[in-house]
Amino acid sequence: MLRIATAVPTWPFYNHRYRKLLFELSKRFCLQIFAGSTLPAGDNNVLRPLRVLPFRLPRKIRYYISPLIAELALIIVEADIVWLFGIASPFYPHLIRAPIVMDTDDPKVVLPRGELSRIPKLSLVNELRLLKNRKVRKIVVPTELIRRKFIALGLDEDRVTVIPNGVDTSLFYPTPLPKEPVVLYYGTFQPHRARLLLEVIEVLARKKRDVKFLLIGDIPSPVRDRLQRVAGNRVEMPGFVKHDWLPRYIQMARVCILPQDRSLGLGGSLKLLEYMASGRPIVATNVDESFPLKESGAGIVTEIDAEAMAEAVIRLLDDDRLSEELARKGVEYAQKYEWSNIVEQYVKLFYQVHNSQ
Repeated sequence: MLRIATAVPTWPFYNHRYRKLLFELSKRFCLQIFAGSTLPAGDNNVLRPLRVLPFRLPRKIRYYISPLIAELALIIVEADIVWLFGIASPFYPHLIRAPIVMDTDDPKVVLPRGELSRIPKLSLVNELRLLKNRKVRKIVVPTELIRRKFIALGLDEDRVTVIPNGVDTSLFYPTPLPKEPVVLYYGTFQPHRARLLLEVIEVLARKKRDVKFLLIGDIPSPVRDRLQRVAGNRVEMPGFVKHDWLPRYIQMARVCILPQDRSLGLGGSLKLLEYMASGRPIVATNVDESFPLKESGAGIVTEIDAEAMAEAVIRLLDDDRLSEELARKGVEYAQKYEWSNIVEQYVKLFYQVHNSQ
């Protein structure tokens, strides 16, 4: 059985793609996980990562030391393949002899110029240096858009492979659209989403008195306060919800939305696949991240404008036939991205890298 070793800064690691892959690939390979630190909650009892720092250190010190110890652990276990996910820690594969496969679904070096200016230059240099390191045999990205940007940065075309995000269709499956006009959003409430979300809700609350809102995630207090002022008791904010609990909330929604006020150059929002698999029509803005919606035709893509988004939402709330047609298209599209298909692509890639040594 192929031996694969991986390292994370902290476990549980909250990137859903990586966590899902770890669980599925642990059934196919001998998988060892090294963690810089572990938290008491989570799935430690299932995957049992090995904590490389058995003692406590201040967070900033741990950030720089744990990757070095993790690298030493990866060398000692003599894995067939080292699998790195993202570039969350300053990792430098100086002595690793096994071929490295690196996943990066949120690379900083491909962000638009305005976003790059907000990131420390040293962080960008380290990220690009790791991407170009010849010990990294394959780099996995979730979208063709990121792949093209990596090639433009000078990475070899044959080293960059696209394996898209997946969706668990046994967990996210279609149910009838409810009659109650509930609009749902889940995810980050960072400014690039929260600003437009607030404006859209303000317009909807004014134009359609019976509409309700279900907003899931860690909502900053100022955003929460404004939402309550704008929508009052028509907005429900349950906070952070475990991923496996999301379907029960999506089933309450009549329309799901992806409000984003600028492209980040990444593409392939996971939530769009989960909205689609759940049989929900979607309204999103015309940004890179909404390309699955453009491909599938499972919703309405509007300009980056609160009034335009609100009008599209109202249209779907009022038009049963259109909503059901868009929902059907989404379900068909999402089925192509079932997690079992995505896992098989990883299995094939790992054996390809191993056999090419």
